[in-house]
Amino acid sequence: MFKGLLPKEEKYFDDFSLMIKTISEMTSLAKEFFCDAKYESGISLKLKSLEKRCDEISQKVFKKLNKSFLTPFDREDIYALIKKLEQVSDAINASVTKATVYNLTQPLSVSNKLLQIAGMQVKELYISIVDHKVKFVENLKTVKDLEQEADQIYREAITKLFKEETNAIELFRQKEILDILEDITDKCQAVASVIATITLKNG
Repeated sequence: MFKGLLPKEEKYFDDFSLMIKTISEMTSLAKEFFCDAKYESGISLKLKSLEKRCDEISQKVFKKLNKSFLTPFDREDIYALIKKLEQVSDAINASVTKATVYNLTQPLSVSNKLLQIAGMQVKELYISIVDHKVKFVENLKTVKDLEQEADQIYREAITKLFKEETNAIELFRQKEILDILEDITDKCQAVASVIATITLKNG
């Protein structure tokens, strides 16, 4: 359904598909990073490369929009979708970058759970954008439901952190990373909202 709405002459669909595939790969790498107590720095380098790819895709879409006089639907919506996708990739990269810079020495509480949820959201977005043969509305609702689940996990983790962590610097470090991890799920929900808007306006 979504693919049928996209401007075929400029191949925006190919750009969106490559972007969400790259984000899916980034999510898997971030999960691998936070699962390892050693926080392998090599994963950070891989993520940075993938984030750069997403930036390049965004710039490619922006250039297409600037040179196209007419588009099959609002150029603002095309811009919004690619921008929201880019923000997801930025947040994923930021979570691992922060953990690397802070040189964390122990697994971060609930990081795996939050990234697992983000990975499930990205899967639903992938289905909506790439494999659009399934129930479209249900995919987007699932993304929202997962975001609400992540909010609950985040609130419980922050409450526990403030109760148990006595080192102020460590508390700050962990909270900042948890903030970013939760923000990934928020940004996935933002992508779903843009897709829903495009569908409603052009369906």
